[in-house]
Amino acid sequence: MKSKERLIVTLVALFLFAATSVGYALYNVYLNTSGHATFAKNGKVAITNATLFSYSNLDNPQNPTYTDDHISFSLKFTVARNQAAFNKEYSATYEITIANNSFYDYNFSASTFTPSAQTEANTDMIVSYTLDGIEIGETIPSGSSKTFKLKIIMYPQNYGSFTVEGESGVDLEEETDSGSLIASIPRNSTGDLTDGHPYTVVTATVINTHSSEKNFSFSVTNNKFRLTDSSGNPLGSYTIGPNETKTYDIYIRLNGSVTFPSNSQTMNIYFNPADDSKTSMGVITISVDEDPTIIDNEPPTVSNVIATFQPTQGSVLVTYNGSDNVGIKNYTIETYNSSNTLISTNQTEADETSYTVTGLSDGTYYFKVTATDFSNLTATAQSTSSQYRWTMRITNSLTNASSNGASTVTYGSAYDATISGTGNYNSPASLTITDANNNELVAGTDYTYDSSNGSLHIKSVTSDLKITGSGRSNGCLIKGTKVLLADNTYKNIEDINYDDLLMVWNYDTGKLTKEYPLWIENEHKTDSYTKISFDDNTSINVVKSHSFFSYDINKFVDFRDNNNFKVGTSVAKLDDNGRINKVHVTNIEEIKENTTYYFVASTRYYNIITEDFITTDGYVDITNLYKFNNDISWDKNRIVRKVRYEYLKDVLPYYMYKGFRAEEFGVLMNKGLSDIDMFKNYIKTYITNTYMLKPPIIKNNKRYWMVTNSYDNVINKDDYLVKEGSYYKLPKIKKVKYWYSTSENKKYKPGEKVKVYTGMHFEAVK
Repeated sequence: MKSKERLIVTLVALFLFAATSVGYALYNVYLNTSGHATFAKNGKVAITNATLFSYSNLDNPQNPTYTDDHISFSLKFTVARNQAAFNKEYSATYEITIANNSFYDYNFSASTFTPSAQTEANTDMIVSYTLDGIEIGETIPSGSSKTFKLKIIMYPQNYGSFTVEGESGVDLEEETDSGSLIASIPRNSTGDLTDGHPYTVVTATVINTHSSEKNFSFSVTNNKFRLTDSSGNPLGSYTIGPNETKTYDIYIRLNGSVTFPSNSQTMNIYFNPADDSKTSMGVITISVDEDPTIIDNEPPTVSNVIATFQPTQGSVLVTYNGSDNVGIKNYTIETYNSSNTLISTNQTEADETSYTVTGLSDGTYYFKVTATDFSNLTATAQSTSSQYRWTMRITNSLTNASSNGASTVTYGSAYDATISGTGNYNSPASLTITDANNNELVAGTDYTYDSSNGSLHIKSVTSDLKITGSGRSNGCLIKGTKVLLADNTYKNIEDINYDDLLMVWNYDTGKLTKEYPLWIENEHKTDSYTKISFDDNTSINVVKSHSFFSYDINKFVDFRDNNNFKVGTSVAKLDDNGRINKVHVTNIEEIKENTTYYFVASTRYYNIITEDFITTDGYVDITNLYKFNNDISWDKNRIVRKVRYEYLKDVLPYYMYKGFRAEEFGVLMNKGLSDIDMFKNYIKTYITNTYMLKPPIIKNNKRYWMVTNSYDNVINKDDYLVKEGSYYKLPKIKKVKYWYSTSENKKYKPGEKVKVYTGMHFEAVK
């Protein structure tokens, strides 16, 4: 009888908004640790200790409460306003001890702390975990204990107060009885049924180490013989007591008037436990009377030779069928490689129709099975030639990143690697892992990846794998960089929010215009930055990747492009009257200094005016979709191909599709600079990755955007927030001929309704 105890870990996270906001959001994560344990009736496996081992930025460090089968905990974290969520770790590590006080060993057969967000998940927080100190398959012997660590990690996406509550335990399966039931006959057993001997006897020894009685029987598959008791009655079922060893005499008799073409027969005697499959106890060779009148000219037949890959290193299971008019004596299994060289020869008895070949190395093999009957006639059949590999290949397709992982791994083994960014790049935000059939492995189920340190763990490798990812390169400006607002004042980049109306450069008109941010990067740390100086005695400090408009090549260029950005390069900068001037690079210097960096992308044009330079991110292919005129306006050609939202909706929210003009990225495809898979990988790595993206304004789990027009006198910004997907009605104002939407480069009539997907600003045209 089996009973099962189960404890499911539940994490409940409550985000409390700032004092000016109302409402809450609920985030549920279900975690469980499961294993397989064998219990004695007078013993148990139980949690004997659970303590808070270490923590980071935890408001209430305290030990959890625990019982035999679970622990309970409550974690509280506080993130200050404008404090970088990913620059600190918010975590608690619990040390848990499981003691095995049963008479049997405990096998830890699973570790399934797999978070899953509910439909009402709060996007302002992510909860994850790590499990350390216990491995799948690890045995906790009877009378011993095992201590491991459970680390709960909270990744805040905004400031505020956070509470993580839950329980943790183990999934145990109890067997009230455990042991083994085995049987055998003496090695090289023989018998004699010649010259009228009515029977021959073989003795079977049966051992039962279970704590309960067990039922079993004996059998033989050679239909020329039958098994009986001493009186000649057919054998029935036997019962052996708990922890008992007994011997049984098995009488072997001829099954009627049978004849034999030779004077010797071999056969297996089988042991059949009532609750398990039969096994051979051994082979007995029996002397019989040869019938000289039997003339056997008919060879046996062999068919259905099938070779099946086995997970055990170097093993292949060969199965086959055979028949013969006088009986098959044995089978011979031969293994050949791709050069038709004989590798091994093995033999089985007549009633064994399978054999596991072992000790093979990776390669191509086929298998021949030869049946030999009692007249020593033979027949041979073979399997198809197939490639067998127990060493799986791991290949990397990494851009601006590298892996320290091995290039091969044994079939079924776990795989660990660290994926690191190269040069000025960070570890990839996410990875795509595909098997030999191009099926994608599932993150959290098949593997885990931590983008903060690049650690990758694949639970079990059963195929060649390809790991794809791109190092993160943020288009960034350091703390304190001045950003030009729409009212011609400046604000530090670290203070820019989604409700700030920015001054940006309009590539449609070749003039300054006003837009709201569409994408703001979370704060990140760096130990160095690049100082770029110009001939007007000004400078700007950039990190990793950032682009300026170069008059030398009439397009935007990343400052890391040594061929197109160097001392002497002329770039675009605004003067005090809002006109474009040329300034020249005089020095490019790396500064070793700890600081923080940020990036802001405006709707439609991506650029912002920083330190009076027109700057944008480092992915210049997007900014340079079209050729530029001398006034830094687009000289557009007809778009041959557009990317419809249905191809991107699995990776990109609609507001980004609209605000980033994603449909126009088909231009990159026309130029051969990208394809849909590359574009999706870029989106997941940079655009929608929560490590990178500071979430837009959220109220009641809905996004809200600033919508204003040139007549608005904005004092309380909350009055101008509009829920995404709702409509904004343009005011009717005397002398206003139409309204120009800067985020769409589109005209609207006064009184017209406009659906809101991003921050929007409308300029009055009289």
